Amino acid sequence: MMDQKRAPVLLCVAIWILLAFVWPAELRAAPMKKVRAAFTSFSYAQPPFWIAKELKLFDKYGLDAELIYISGAKAIAALLGGSIDVAQVSAAATLSAASRGADLAILGSNFTRLVFFIHAVPQIKEVADLRGKVLGMGSFGSNPHLAALVLLSKMGLVPNKDVGLVAVAGGDPAILAALQQGKIQAGLLTPPTTTMAERLGFREIFDIASLNFPFPIASTVSTRRFIAANPDTTLNILRSSAEAIYLYRTRPDLTLPAVAKYVRVSRDDPSLIQSHQLYGKHFNQTLAPPLDGIKFILDFIAEQTPSVKGKQPAD
Repeated sequence: MMDQKRAPVLLCVAIWILLAFVWPAELRAAPMKKVRAAFTSFSYAQPPFWIAKELKLFDKYGLDAELIYISGAKAIAALLGGSIDVAQVSAAATLSAASRGADLAILGSNFTRLVFFIHAVPQIKEVADLRGKVLGMGSFGSNPHLAALVLLSKMGLVPNKDVGLVAVAGGDPAILAALQQGKIQAGLLTPPTTTMAERLGFREIFDIASLNFPFPIASTVSTRRFIAANPDTTLNILRSSAEAIYLYRTRPDLTLPAVAKYVRVSRDDPSLIQSHQLYGKHFNQTLAPPLDGIKFILDFIAEQTPSVKGKQPAD
């Protein structure tokens, strides 16, 4: 016969074991951490957050992530205002704000190469032929502008002396239109606009990524305030992004449908494959920010803002 003193203890144990099986799993699991994450364009260079959301990688790492679209550098203001927690945003815009004292830090860089192509009118065969011509790009201080500066410096050409630089508002489509209208003789483009440029007779004369210059383009950014208060969440955001990049590179069958959803094309659109072939090899699996590229941006900023001189990339 069972010891009367042991019976209540054994009964409690039995009840707890039973509850462990019948209690809803979602109530037994640790609560998900709410995170507001922004992406800044519907371009093929932005998929890590999309993939992490659609393939439930955020969930895997305990994050209840709300994805928000905020155009360009406006995400910086949203971060500083506290309406979002983390963003995939231009490193150049981040460093520009941080160098003026903004409470920002780059957590990781999705790319460490300048993924741009120079397309030009048929008369221009190579970069040297750009001398005396006009090159169209994005806005002043943008990644395309910095890419143009890197290219010209590597080729021994002086901006706005040997080659004119013109900011073209409206992105790749506007640059292609400017080529067609004869307003510029060459332009910095990215896929899939590059394919359209080829069809119109504007040949590719240079792949800037071939320079192998380490450069942070789209980066994962947050405030130091959020990082300090949420160290585990910060790491889980990076884990989600790193796994998304790994799957993008190795499992396009899983990830390209997610990309198609956000860039709003069909799943069999040729641009999906083209972008994967280009961006897949340049995505940065480790997310480590390239310090040489950060220094290049800081030096550029220092030309307009002398107080930035002496700032260290590692900061």
